[in-house]
Amino acid sequence: MASSSQELRPPRNPGRFTVMASEFDKPGFVTEVEDGRLWVFREDSQELKDFKASGEPAKQFTDIGSGPNGMTVKAADEKTLKDYLEVIKK
Repeated sequence: MASSSQELRPPRNPGRFTVMASEFDKPGFVTEVEDGRLWVFREDSQELKDFKASGEPAKQFTDIGSGPNGMTVKAADEKTLKDYLEVIKK
């Protein structure tokens, strides 16, 4: 069962489960955990809207093990990924 800071959502794909990861959100960033990986998006970005509508983008950038709790962090663009990782290091 999810904590009150998480919202359970039905999977976009069979066998997959997505949790809204508000505990990992930072100012200007929205995160979601999917299959144990942390997806990072800019608030109100088109990439976030596309992700919610159709799932993982074809083009993605990944940093393995660098996220909170050693999670792999993924983003639709390299700048978002690097900027988020800088914010969580502070």
